[in-house]
Amino acid sequence: MDISGTLYSVFGVSEPLFLALEALVALLLAVSLSATVLETVRIYREYSVKEEPEEAEEEPEKTMLMPGEAGKIDLTKLGQAAPQKPAGPAKPSVIVTPPPAAPAIEVVKGTLPESIKALTAKYGLDWLTISSGDGLVIASTSKTPDEDAAVYSNLFYELHRARAETYFNVSNKNIHLLQVESGGHKVIDVAGRAGQMTQAEVSGLREDTRMVVERFLWAAKAQR
Repeated sequence: MDISGTLYSVFGVSEPLFLALEALVALLLAVSLSATVLETVRIYREYSVKEEPEEAEEEPEKTMLMPGEAGKIDLTKLGQAAPQKPAGPAKPSVIVTPPPAAPAIEVVKGTLPESIKALTAKYGLDWLTISSGDGLVIASTSKTPDEDAAVYSNLFYELHRARAETYFNVSNKNIHLLQVESGGHKVIDVAGRAGQMTQAEVSGLREDTRMVVERFLWAAKAQR
């Protein structure tokens, strides 16, 4: 029997080329099957291994950005007392000096002219005119007493009708007008002085005028 017959009886083919092709196909099938088996084993091992728990990430420190501030505030320290800032140097205290009181001058002198001069000096007046309610001069240290009494007594009553007060500062003329009442009689002080008069000065001038008027005017009328 020749070689062709032998090949045909063993492999079912008589040509060597066909035999080689069948052998190659068989080899490829074997390799493919082996690769499939290996891949199946790898996948099985991969999914059969237990997953190790991941380590918990450390929680970051709780901080909060405050609007308008570049720094951060630790939330864990909220509720704690804030550190005290060192006290700065004490501010010097301001001492308010009250206006000087009128000097203690006895205004009731031996005569009415002397008494009104004492009134003028005690309250730092440029001049003083005491006028009756109808604009007549009672006493004065002014150079124009009749004009002062007539004009400013009338002005006082005009202001008094608009505002029921007993003292007015006519600042544009440096004139102070105040009403003095004693024993049912009313007189007007017309005082020339720049600037303001304190409430104490107004009250003092009113009281001193009342004493002078009672001493020289009403007492003299009572003796008649």
